[in-house]
Amino acid sequence: MGLNDRVSHCAKCEFMKMYDYGNRIYYCDHADRIDDMGKLGVDHPPKTIPMWCPLRENVNE
Repeated sequence: MGLNDRVSHCAKCEFMKMYDYGNRIYYCDHADRIDDMGKLGVDHPPKTIPMWCPLRENVNE
């Protein structure tokens, strides 16, 4: 999935990663994110795209 592909939510994005230390922590691993931690959610990915998502403007096109 490239930057020009439409991503309707984080669960379909190639940059969403997850680690499991008691709880599943979902985060964005995109180099251009403006949020330092990139945290998306606990136990499940978000149903909407965060305002700080670097791919958000591509979805709105």
